Amino acid sequence: MIFKLSLSSLKFEYLVNICLIASMVSVIAPLMLLFSLRFGIVSNLEEKLVTDPKNLEIRMMSGYQLDNSFFEELKNDPHIDFYIPLTRSLSVTANVNFKGKMITNLEAIPTKAGDPLVIKSGIEGELQDDEAYLSEQIAQDLNIKVGDKFKFVISRIKEGRTQNAIVQLTLKGIIKKEYLKYKSILIPLTPLIYMEDFRDGYEPPIFSDGSNLNEQRKYFAKARIYVKTLDDVEIVDKKLRAHYQITSALESINNLKAICNVLDFILTVISLVSIFGGVIAICGLIWTNLSRLEKTFALLKLTGLNKKQIMLMVIFENLILSTTAYAIALGLFATAKALFNHYFSNILGQNTLVSLLTINHMLIGFALSTTICLVISILICRFKILNLNIANSLRRM
Repeated sequence: MIFKLSLSSLKFEYLVNICLIASMVSVIAPLMLLFSLRFGIVSNLEEKLVTDPKNLEIRMMSGYQLDNSFFEELKNDPHIDFYIPLTRSLSVTANVNFKGKMITNLEAIPTKAGDPLVIKSGIEGELQDDEAYLSEQIAQDLNIKVGDKFKFVISRIKEGRTQNAIVQLTLKGIIKKEYLKYKSILIPLTPLIYMEDFRDGYEPPIFSDGSNLNEQRKYFAKARIYVKTLDDVEIVDKKLRAHYQITSALESINNLKAICNVLDFILTVISLVSIFGGVIAICGLIWTNLSRLEKTFALLKLTGLNKKQIMLMVIFENLILSTTAYAIALGLFATAKALFNHYFSNILGQNTLVSLLTINHMLIGFALSTTICLVISILICRFKILNLNIANSLRRM
């Protein structure tokens, strides 16, 4: 009965209730858009930092004598996500030939399972010694596709003569150019070691007949190192910089983090001010609406409704009003969000979302909106409507 009475009251005062809903929408919709911009912009900046493997890489600039103890330390470091030894820089250059087209002086990079460049490029599996990955730029220049075979050529000078070792490799995958901009080829560590041995005068497998192996290898010149998170970059950077000459994206990360923090702070302050203003506005609207219905409630009390029933009636009415207002605000927000994302996608890229809210955010927003409205209406009803003087209220009719 109370619920039907609430619906009848809303229907009878429909013009006033429409104005009340419109007022609530004008508060809720801008708040939703503001929160979506805060979440979307900051999340987008953080995602770009995390998804780019270059930001997680620690690069060694000079050659050193790195033994097994160094790599064991990397293996046991909880901040390290991926590492692999590197040979001398002069030993990693190579040429590739596909259908008569030659690309020279490529950088050969060692890889293994878990390589961030490979994972981010959407490539699965692990390379065999006769397989390789190519950077996207080389693949486009050669017009080569995954599964094609090509010639891998390295050279050395021995006894005053230039000798070439030619190996046929199968293209297993292509590394996306956003992750590997340079013309490079990724091969397993073993062939890379044999490349250095071949140039040092040995006769290793793959590039020679295996008759003269380098059994004295104890050191590597460098290492490819990737950390797990952005916060780990600073930790590992400080640790390695104390003993080695390295470079990392630490400065860029700190700059972008600072931008994220500034944006987060600005949007948070604006959001809090908007929420405070919105709460005050809703308080005024509900107070005005309940004050206008004071005489109606006085008559209802005369007809036999007790305080609990009047309270339930107020709760039902404001619950319906707040739910309707939130639904309309959600529709307006969805339209504004689509316009924002469409406009900025043409400027920042197709996958850039500057306005973003998840389902959880929307449910939390609904819960907060209805809770605030109900709490305000209950408090006003408790101190103004339930304690009203019936005679004075009717006297003003």
